[in-house]
Amino acid sequence: MTSVSIIGCGWLGQALAQRLLASHTKLIASYQSAQSHDKLKALNIPATQLILPLVDDVMSCKQLDKIAGVDPRLFQQDVLIIAIPPQLKKGRVDYPLKIQQLVHLAELGNTQHIILLNSTAIYNGLVGKVDEASQLNMNAEKVASLLAAEQAVKSFSKRLHILRLAGLVGPDRHPGKFLQAKRVFENASATVNLVHQTDVVNILDRLIHLDSTDSKQSIYNVVSNTDSDRQGYYQLAAQALNLPIPQFAIEQEQSPGKKIIGTALRDELAYHYRHDDLLSWLKKTDPIDLESA
Repeated sequence: MTSVSIIGCGWLGQALAQRLLASHTKLIASYQSAQSHDKLKALNIPATQLILPLVDDVMSCKQLDKIAGVDPRLFQQDVLIIAIPPQLKKGRVDYPLKIQQLVHLAELGNTQHIILLNSTAIYNGLVGKVDEASQLNMNAEKVASLLAAEQAVKSFSKRLHILRLAGLVGPDRHPGKFLQAKRVFENASATVNLVHQTDVVNILDRLIHLDSTDSKQSIYNVVSNTDSDRQGYYQLAAQALNLPIPQFAIEQEQSPGKKIIGTALRDELAYHYRHDDLLSWLKKTDPIDLESA
């Protein structure tokens, strides 16, 4: 049976870990803080500490068990899921370095397949329909760092998938709570690009257990087909939770922004989204169930 390591086992990683453990998949996750460790322990998720970036000269080291602060078990599993946040809003610029170090450790270990969870924020600055082949705007904030991380992981010599995730919604991340600040919001007509946690976990589960020896590298957008603008979606989401309705500035000229296209994953993996219309998801979910969402 395929074994899995999850680097950065937060909200999404924990949901994946619980799914894998339920199917008796061998698993180990990493954490940085004591608070994260306590959460994983409470969920019975096997975990070990890994603080990134590593301070030692990792790239020149040729033996996994000689690197301080690294539990070799993290890099002896078949599949390595990299789910660490870039932390760009916190001013961090070391995301590509972290990915570079992880890839090197994977090469030293027994990792056969890496799945990097990246973000559709890599398309910042673009307008209209965008897919995996779209020319990126390197002048946009975040883009250079996210692209550098992808370039770093592409040096992996074995199997690789890069998932560019749209905005995540689901348990504990209900969009009705996203825009609750007491201010008027911009970009009312911009298209929403979101995906439900359940679909991301389903896709990861499928990639982990994909029966293939193909070592090709693939990049996929992971996004629902929700057809809504920001104003309509977030006002409906707030209404679903009986929260104050967010107000949007009147636009002199409508700007739909960018629409992320995720056709490649749907076609190549033959995947059908469980929550493809997140407007329908909002309308069908019982408001009582949403109170803890």
